[in-house]
Amino acid sequence: MMAMLSLTLAFYLQSGPTLDALNEFARKRDVKSLATFSIGDGSEFRVLRGGAYDVGRFGWKVLALEPAFTKRKFVVFTTPLTSQDTGELLFERVGGKLKFVSELDLEPIRLGRHKLSMKFSTAEKSVSIVDDVAATVQEQIKGDVTSFRFSPCYKVSAISDGRSPVPFTQVGGVVMVPRPATNLTYSISYKGTVNLPLYAGAISPNNVTLTNDYWYPLVNRWPTTYDLTVEHPAEWEVIAQGNKIESKLSKGGVETTYKMDLPAVYWSFTVGKMRHIETDLDGLRHHMWSTNLTEDKMRYQPRFNAHILNFYSRSFGAYPFKQWGSLDSPTYGGGALEAYSFATYGEGWLPDADPHEPAHTWFGGILPNTYLRSFWNEGFAVWSEGFYERECALGSTEDRRAAFIKDCRASEDYNAAPLLASGVSIGGPASSLGYGKSGDVLAMLEQLIGTSNLLDAIKEWVRVHPKGTPAEWEEFEAIVLRRNQSLALKDFFDDWFCRPGFASVSVTGLSYTPGRLSGRLKWNGAKYRMPLELWMENGSGARQSVMLDTKECAPDGSFTIGVLGFTPKKIYFDPHHRALRDGASPRFDSFGDATRGMKVYRDPATASYVKCYEGNLKELADLDKVLIVGHPDTTPKMKELCVKAGFSVKGQNLTFRGTTIDLTKAGAVALVDLGEGKRCGIALGKCDLSPKLGKAYVGLCDDIGRMLRGSTRFPLNASALPL
Repeated sequence: MMAMLSLTLAFYLQSGPTLDALNEFARKRDVKSLATFSIGDGSEFRVLRGGAYDVGRFGWKVLALEPAFTKRKFVVFTTPLTSQDTGELLFERVGGKLKFVSELDLEPIRLGRHKLSMKFSTAEKSVSIVDDVAATVQEQIKGDVTSFRFSPCYKVSAISDGRSPVPFTQVGGVVMVPRPATNLTYSISYKGTVNLPLYAGAISPNNVTLTNDYWYPLVNRWPTTYDLTVEHPAEWEVIAQGNKIESKLSKGGVETTYKMDLPAVYWSFTVGKMRHIETDLDGLRHHMWSTNLTEDKMRYQPRFNAHILNFYSRSFGAYPFKQWGSLDSPTYGGGALEAYSFATYGEGWLPDADPHEPAHTWFGGILPNTYLRSFWNEGFAVWSEGFYERECALGSTEDRRAAFIKDCRASEDYNAAPLLASGVSIGGPASSLGYGKSGDVLAMLEQLIGTSNLLDAIKEWVRVHPKGTPAEWEEFEAIVLRRNQSLALKDFFDDWFCRPGFASVSVTGLSYTPGRLSGRLKWNGAKYRMPLELWMENGSGARQSVMLDTKECAPDGSFTIGVLGFTPKKIYFDPHHRALRDGASPRFDSFGDATRGMKVYRDPATASYVKCYEGNLKELADLDKVLIVGHPDTTPKMKELCVKAGFSVKGQNLTFRGTTIDLTKAGAVALVDLGEGKRCGIALGKCDLSPKLGKAYVGLCDDIGRMLRGSTRFPLNASALPL
């Protein structure tokens, strides 16, 4: 059998593979055989085994693309697409080989502003669009043809240049046209059957969702601006990017126009019959749309969003739109997706404080990302989540920093590619590298240079980046290096961005002499420039930390750190796992984790307390593994439990660590130790949504669950190293 396969491959290598052969290899996802036909190293085929966001789940097929207006011949590997993942794979036949035409290979044209007119049919599950889009010829780029990219469900029916028809050939989602002689405006008419709910676009009787879909032409995934006019029933809501310009009556109902002046790669759009609320907060109009949420639930979301956007505007630069919105969508899958002036969420998520999607207004919006080279913007959005939770000025910042400390978790996916070459073409690991390693590396950079210096670099990047061009890691690196020359950070960027992997490091030979802590790092594999925390514990159990920059170590790994006013008896090496290294993740006795799955007892006398906890336990015979919602005045067992938690309760006032809250306006929760390995949870006050305390085991929260105060224990699995 192997001999027959080898003979078959040898034949194809001489004459070029047939479509039938390519389809068979694609169907089997036989990357090894396909790689033998590649002019390159064949790595472009590995995405057939699975995209970063599951592109390829419906299988691949190969089609011939042979336009009459060129002698060149192409093939397209096509599959239904979801956005921010790999696109259609285009190859040119060169002799018996296949030359990959990457979306990174610049096309002879660049698209400018789009002007789109949209109509749809829910009965046909179809959308019809005419796009008048400016195109500029790139004289330095050679080639007799150029290509637009769509999702393959959209079929072009006509293209003109304003004077005459433009010949084109479409296969899958690739539309090829002759290279234009001069700059022009294309008018592209196309129609799509849209029916991939929870994956890409979907149309139902009362909803049209084009989010997670390439419903517009792309060239090199270059960010562009657009004007969109859609005709829709009068009672339907339009949710689109940018600023709403007008709605006016038309023959088909209403025409609504949006203007998107921030150049964007990824476009989101929904129109449908749904509830809508709006309110003005902190100078912005805030929207919330939902098919199934009650208006009472919907009204929480603008409060979350206003606080997050206000914080980011102060931290990163001015927010570029007049409004923000959150869409609770019955047809969207995959969690949530940013749209820079709003975000789309799958059902069951909202209402919630989500700092991730709003962060993309800056990281992916103002600073656009194609996802072709890396998922750098996902790293910034993940880092921003932790930054917001720690520093957002809700309650005690000191308590929040302890409760929301970031731990780094190494993954074997990090060995797949360096961050600078971790785009969609590498498949599944691209997602891990973007959402995982990128954010962890930024957190370590923050430790090395300080939060204020990192923010200054981000603000400069946002301010100076050329509008309408993709942003990349290298641009950010150059700014950080220039602004922090005394730290000589080039080795940090080389170690973490230019090579794959993560650190494997431990500490040995610790010793303490008055004012000096010494030891030696032991590396298992490559050395990295990184910050490492050492926590010291004295004889009374008090702890404080010092940071070691590995650049300060001697070649053999030895180091000495100055320690003043503290005499350590024990040392903990990176107990919070803030360094991106191998080893077990820290474990915390958090309220959220510990009470998950507990039975719930609700005192009928405090029916308005902490509504997020539902339960029907009738009595409190055994408190172990029970979450009790009540008040000491009406639930006698709560008196002792509140004392154990550190709560002092007088009427509707509760005091914890010097902070007093009104239980008719805020809440308090705690994990209480009962002895003999038993414990319970307690909850008091007004808290309509689940308390978000991070790693804290006890704390105060406002009426929508945001932490105001909290106490966090040291990691349970931290192992002390003797001196």
